[in-house]
Amino acid sequence: MPTQFIDIARSLCRVPTAPFHEHFALDHVRSFCAKRPKVKLSSDPHGNLFLLYDGGNQKQGDLLVMTAHLDHPGLIWQETLAPGRSLFQILGGVDLSQALKSDVKIYDLHRPATQRGWRGKIIDTTPVKGARYPLLEIESTSNCSGGPGTFAMWDVPPLTLRGNRLSGRALDDLAGASVGLSVLDQLHQQRSSARASLLLTRAEEVGFVGMLAAIENKFTRRRAFYINIECSSVKAGATQGAGPIVRVGDRISIFDPQISGGLTALADDLREADANFNYQRKLMDSGACEATALMQAGYRSGAVALPLGNYHNASPGKKLAAENIDLRDAQRLVQLLTHLAQQGIGPATEQSGSKLDAMLTSRLQKYRTKLDHP
Repeated sequence: MPTQFIDIARSLCRVPTAPFHEHFALDHVRSFCAKRPKVKLSSDPHGNLFLLYDGGNQKQGDLLVMTAHLDHPGLIWQETLAPGRSLFQILGGVDLSQALKSDVKIYDLHRPATQRGWRGKIIDTTPVKGARYPLLEIESTSNCSGGPGTFAMWDVPPLTLRGNRLSGRALDDLAGASVGLSVLDQLHQQRSSARASLLLTRAEEVGFVGMLAAIENKFTRRRAFYINIECSSVKAGATQGAGPIVRVGDRISIFDPQISGGLTALADDLREADANFNYQRKLMDSGACEATALMQAGYRSGAVALPLGNYHNASPGKKLAAENIDLRDAQRLVQLLTHLAQQGIGPATEQSGSKLDAMLTSRLQKYRTKLDHP
């Protein structure tokens, strides 16, 4: 029986992470691959990981490459001021007013991934000329002085599940990465003949720099099509529990319309076969994602998203809080992407194009006589 999404998410989404400090998440992915011999792992000089499941179907067409990132906005150690007090830099977008009212937990890359972290309080700020955020002076309640390899996350529960609501401090994008891992796990357990892969990148939250480095160093593949998996704010108009989103674009660009049409056709197939399957099709322009970097570099790219509450931990309250998704949205996204891996994008794009051609032809035929005889 394939591992369920929630089992993969429970372990990965608890892992501490921040831009340039994704080491625990990277180790977790290596462990995932070690338990699945048909999932081959490679890395580039910058630490991005490429996971390939090859079931041997060479007639499938271009390779599916799912993408997701392993970081989340966090705080990076800059300088130790005194025992138990250090300056930390914010990397990634955050609501500063809520952040200053929130506590943090400090982690050390030289300690185990299961460490509980040292609690810390923000006691002062130091403005930095030209910088988006000030440096934060943090006092550790455990007298932790910080140092190279230490970083902090907001002190919110790592992961909780109540009913269908999955909440966590870093669902963007560890939940997205968990979706991609779940798809590969499904294919592996089913011994599928499909071919599919997953590119997991670093430092997305500071401007897709892991993906940009992967493109520059040709760690990406030209004979492939890309599907970026993100957690995207519900403020862009999506509804939690209404299904995963076929994302047609973001704040910066529009994605490949053929891939978008193919994904929609596959989602329609699943909905016809299962009345409980649902999905949404949205622009989701509250932020940008790695599909934009891929499109700009000339790659065929589409995107999907999980509707995310409390995006980047911003909450309706005074302090930062856990992000949240609907578990059913994630499960259906795994279903959709597994279906895509098994069917390929080619037949789906042809089906989408044929349906559109038929609809437009039918409309013209219906009203042609009125045009010809005004």
